[in-house]
Amino acid sequence: MGVAIGNVANVINPQLFVLGGGVTKAGNYFWEVLQKTAQETALPEVNFEVLPASLGDDAPLWGAVALAQMGIGD
Repeated sequence: MGVAIGNVANVINPQLFVLGGGVTKAGNYFWEVLQKTAQETALPEVNFEVLPASLGDDAPLWGAVALAQMGIGD
């Protein structure tokens, strides 16, 4: 995943990657290795961060709530 993120960073040069779902519970070691691998894969002049989504597994639920409140999907 770190290699993929580094390669995407090379193409679109984002400032931030936010990962959600079950991966948010992977633990500190996972995030350290992911960030290091992504940075090593990306070009030196490409600067970005990789962070877990603050909503974790609840992100799809809150997205559905937001869409329902806007009347989308009726």
